[in-house]
Amino acid sequence: MKQRFDWQLEKQADAGRVSEIAQKLNVTPFIAQLLAQRGITDEQTWAKFKEPDLNNLHDPMLLHDMYKAVARITQAVENDEKIVIYGDYDVDGLTSSTIMKEALESIGAEPQVYIPSRFTDGYGPNLAAYKRLQAIGTQLLITVDNGVSGKDPIAWAMANGMDVVVTDHHELPDVLPDAVAVVHPRYPGTNYPFGDLSGAGVALKVATALLGELPVESVDLAALGAIADVVSLTDENRIFAQVGLQMLRKQPRTGLAALMKVAGVDPATADEQTVGFAIAPRLNALGRLGDASDGVKLLTTFDEAEATELATEIDSTNKKRQQLVSDIYTQALAIAQAPDNVDAPALVIAGENWHQGVLGIVASRIVEDTGKPTVILTIDPETGEAKGSGRSVPSFHLFKGLQHAADTMEQFGGHAMAAGLSLKADRIDDLRNKLQEAAAEFVTSDTKPPLAVTARVDSRDITMANYQALSELSPFGEGNPQPVFSLVPEIVDQVKQIGADGKHLRFRVDGNYGAIAFGMGAIASELASAQKVKLAFCLSTNTFRGNTSLQLEIKDVQLQQDEVVDLRVPNLTAATMMEAHTYAFFDAKVRQRLTSRLNFGGPTTMVKDLPAAAANVVLVDVPHNQEELTAAMRTVALPVRVLFYASPAATVAVPTRREFGSVLMYLRQHPNFDKHKLAAVARDTHLNVSQVILAVQVFFQLNFVTIEGALISAVADPEHQELESAPAYREREAELTIVKHLQTATKAQLRQELLAYRN
Repeated sequence: MKQRFDWQLEKQADAGRVSEIAQKLNVTPFIAQLLAQRGITDEQTWAKFKEPDLNNLHDPMLLHDMYKAVARITQAVENDEKIVIYGDYDVDGLTSSTIMKEALESIGAEPQVYIPSRFTDGYGPNLAAYKRLQAIGTQLLITVDNGVSGKDPIAWAMANGMDVVVTDHHELPDVLPDAVAVVHPRYPGTNYPFGDLSGAGVALKVATALLGELPVESVDLAALGAIADVVSLTDENRIFAQVGLQMLRKQPRTGLAALMKVAGVDPATADEQTVGFAIAPRLNALGRLGDASDGVKLLTTFDEAEATELATEIDSTNKKRQQLVSDIYTQALAIAQAPDNVDAPALVIAGENWHQGVLGIVASRIVEDTGKPTVILTIDPETGEAKGSGRSVPSFHLFKGLQHAADTMEQFGGHAMAAGLSLKADRIDDLRNKLQEAAAEFVTSDTKPPLAVTARVDSRDITMANYQALSELSPFGEGNPQPVFSLVPEIVDQVKQIGADGKHLRFRVDGNYGAIAFGMGAIASELASAQKVKLAFCLSTNTFRGNTSLQLEIKDVQLQQDEVVDLRVPNLTAATMMEAHTYAFFDAKVRQRLTSRLNFGGPTTMVKDLPAAAANVVLVDVPHNQEELTAAMRTVALPVRVLFYASPAATVAVPTRREFGSVLMYLRQHPNFDKHKLAAVARDTHLNVSQVILAVQVFFQLNFVTIEGALISAVADPEHQELESAPAYREREAELTIVKHLQTATKAQLRQELLAYRN
């Protein structure tokens, strides 16, 4: 198993600097190292980082065109003009729309909110939609979380009696719209102190300017927008997130409380992961599958019954979204792993009638699995049109790559890591070829996305005290990443696949800590048998039956696979033999017996029939002697897997001298005894049949008995000889010695001895 990421250890502060910061800020050296990496080295910066203060927000009037925006909106309210808020269908767009709606309503306006359709309007200003809004008498259009790229539709609106105020935070195009006002934190030529506001953050600044004070009740929405839109959680966004999450925990708005309830989230535990994995996916599902307007209804309602109904419908929509993603992902992954795509530097994967709204999610998951830029397309077989989304890796600028194939597409747009596009289905092969040409220089089979590792730690650093101290650095996100640590554990055990189809892993680390590895179920056997393991993880907790314990949330694994993979188990089961290996036997009878009752995941053969350098071999049973084992180890290619199964008969002890005597006495009392009836001897002497057979072999070799045909007769007065001098006795003792040793030797001892046989 190859690691999924390129681990990059962040710069570590020297011990003296760490000690100085720890003393100055009254934190542990463990936390001081992390603060040094984040540039937090003095008391004032640390205090501001820990404790949110809304008084530290910047003056909204510093934003470009804010005076113009406030004047025009105020005029529209005073003149009772028809105002429409033009939002977007993602969480940032829904929260932006809600903030603006509530602010306008608080000063007497009755604005209409228009959430465009992903499927008919697309993202951002749409001329057809603008024309419909103008036709119903809209006099002022306020865009939130969009608009800065809408030069032509906005020009039409302005020329046709519909004024436009743009509030946005997206990348600035070369030519900006000629609107009444363009409020943007990075507008050229302005110096607003913080340029990474989300759309909801910009809307909150406009609301603050309109009202003359911060609408504190809307800070929770700015937090949702910032976290969900993955903007930098620093400066103002950190304040929004800290205060907004406190609001979610203590007194969530009616709709969000209902949404958390259907998601199974206790509001008291709400954090940035609650937003990222419970709230945001559900709200985003609305726009992915249909009309996102219910998102604004949910965020603005005060009616608990309505909130519950909306939240339930939204949760149902999200379940449909999850199923669509799962279905399309399964098909897309199979295509991505097909032989034709194994060495491809980029993937273009298409299917008929895949739901367009979830293709971006599927593309992200395929990128995560393969490390390759990926475009996922859905084909409409009736029109021959293909539409889709692409996601990329840091080493490849997707938008520039698509520019290389611009002549194959009808439309495309995006940025370095994501894009949307449409084209004729018969041009998909052309797009694939050109995108792969563009990616070949930047993406190889060894290309992996980077994983920033905050620090190397050992088990002594994994404490509840350190976990609690880490919480002071939260909320984590873009610009303030959750720390990722690396650890080389001494022991990894209790490896178990969990979840649907065993997709995930749970295991123990160094006997003290539980670990969870999502999506890594396939490496269970490799992890359990690895000679050395290195883990990249975040610290978290797990609560089970009221008890909370530390948990390692695994981000990636590096495995140094042992050359001898120890699969020894007390009892063979069907599951033991399910892997796709070549199963080799020393004893034909053992092979016949096991293959008759177990299904093997790969072919079975005799060890003596293995070709030289045979790969992927499991040595199933025990050899009869050291020579057989030596020959096997010199035949197989490493790594070799060993079960060393022995049947109960193979482990029966050599009879004692007294037991040998009882068999000989029986044979003297029964002259010309039929050897086919040795089971009767076993019953009378209370021995195992295999022990009786061994005794007869030893007696024959020492001339204590004669065998003529099927008849055994005791010799009347044999010459005295030691039992141990018989070859059968010595061979049996040697067999038992090797069986016992192979089954009980430690993993390290077994590895050392087996590899020594190859020399």
